[in-house]
Amino acid sequence: MRRDVREIRTDVLVIGSGGAALRAALDAQEGGAEVTVVIKGEFRRSGATFHSVAEVGAFNVPDGAGDAGDSPDVFLNDILTAGQGMSDPRLSAILAEEAEDALRYLEGYGVHFERVGPEAGEPYLTFQACFSSKPRSHVIKDHFKPIVKALGSEATKRGLSAMDRLMIKDLIVRDGECLGAVAVDAEGRLVVIRAKATILTTGGASQLFRTNLYPSDITGDGYAMAHRAGAHLVNMEFMQAGVSIIDPFVNLFGNYLWDARPNLSDRDGRPFLSDYLPEELGIAAVIREKQRHFPFSSSDISRFIEISIQKAINEGRGTDKGGLLLDFIHDDLDSILADQSRSVAKMWPLTYDWYKERGTDLRKDKVEITCSAHAINGGLRIDPDAQSNIKGLFAAGEVAAGPHGADRLGGNMSVTCQVFGRRAGRAAAARAREIDHRAIADPLEGHDPLPAGAGAGATVDLATLRQRLQNAANRHLLILRDAPGLQAFRVECAQLRHELAGSARIETPADAVQALELKNLIEVGELMALAALARPESRGSHYREDHPDRDPAFEHNILLDRHAQGGFFRARLGDL
Repeated sequence: MRRDVREIRTDVLVIGSGGAALRAALDAQEGGAEVTVVIKGEFRRSGATFHSVAEVGAFNVPDGAGDAGDSPDVFLNDILTAGQGMSDPRLSAILAEEAEDALRYLEGYGVHFERVGPEAGEPYLTFQACFSSKPRSHVIKDHFKPIVKALGSEATKRGLSAMDRLMIKDLIVRDGECLGAVAVDAEGRLVVIRAKATILTTGGASQLFRTNLYPSDITGDGYAMAHRAGAHLVNMEFMQAGVSIIDPFVNLFGNYLWDARPNLSDRDGRPFLSDYLPEELGIAAVIREKQRHFPFSSSDISRFIEISIQKAINEGRGTDKGGLLLDFIHDDLDSILADQSRSVAKMWPLTYDWYKERGTDLRKDKVEITCSAHAINGGLRIDPDAQSNIKGLFAAGEVAAGPHGADRLGGNMSVTCQVFGRRAGRAAAARAREIDHRAIADPLEGHDPLPAGAGAGATVDLATLRQRLQNAANRHLLILRDAPGLQAFRVECAQLRHELAGSARIETPADAVQALELKNLIEVGELMALAALARPESRGSHYREDHPDRDPAFEHNILLDRHAQGGFFRARLGDL
């Protein structure tokens, strides 16, 4: 190895610093492992868990707090029903069984779950979240920041080793075994991190889209580097996208708010929903169905909310900021909120106050909305120990797939981070106890050099390339998909990759990191488009305008494998 490359050794390398990362790191340390956490941004202040885009966070627990008839079995049935045959039933069952333990763990470190009243011992405040049959979503104020604060404080208290401003560039894999990773530091120098076990917790890839609910550092790094290393990815055609507010601030639009019957209009104040609905459907019926879930789903008539919004924007009916208008200014609002059996009545006080603190009165003001990318339902295929098909490479949180399928229950991702973060941490520590560091002649063998730009021939800035990618993804991959559009998107990705390598201005170490992020986003976009083309049907969050119906012939998962013919193969997760 070159002398100018620094090498670090650790038992367990955790890549990321969100809810899954912190849980994995703490459990790996409890298992006796030396743990090193590497973060592209700042420890305890980076990632999707820390990035609040809603007034509350939902954490699903089937403890009967919202309905005495709830149970892990009922919860599991909801997960599998929403997954539409695309979930791994083994992992879904683990999630349902271990959710309550995850809540108790977080409470033990100070995470506060809201109660229905101020007195000690009052029942938990719960609501019925997306695709659920029971009100089991326990409420955390300020989205999921309290989880990062609590577990991050514990990690600091324990003296857990964390390295900020270090971007993992690629994994080190030899003979189907992960031996660590190659990183680049803030000065542009390479760092080799040798690890007996590596845990990916890098989150999703929603920065692929122009409108998204994620921080700027969530750029699909884990998906891309794992795929390059030979890991199998699954369900990458399934992603959560839904209605969000874009002005006066960016915020997820909670599904329960549709029960308050908002008005929708274009830039000129004209209602637009009816312009895009089939003749047999009424606006009230579509909005009533939409309260069942935040994310877009092709599975019910609520799909016409997002379809109408996207088509109206594509046709130029949006505002100068690219959105459409929404308000709750109507005579029925008070009677709706007076009915305490409705989730919107329970949640309105929290929501109203949260918006009011940010200068918006939901009883008087209009907000601008659009369709935004949120979470990816797919990722690395993992086993019950959260290990991928590459030995020693584990994954947890949004970067991993399996517990969810074509649709995902709202409030499940936060639980998934804890349940499989714990399992990944424990399994990685057990592996580290059993093996020694393997000798490697040259850890950098086979790795591409850092992006260096085109020198004097550089003509394009990285921000422009990224914007082009995001615009194309919004048009062809976000809500409305068809074969010509997906192929056009892949052509644009190929062109962007060519320009990134041949004419992009890369002058500083920060530019090199942005170029790596863009490279990863392009690769992930291509993978998502490939999976979407391989599924010529509509199922859950995946909607093909040219194949609008669900097709029983596609009751199989699309697994992306760089070594497979065509880049993918079909199989059922439960059979693997």
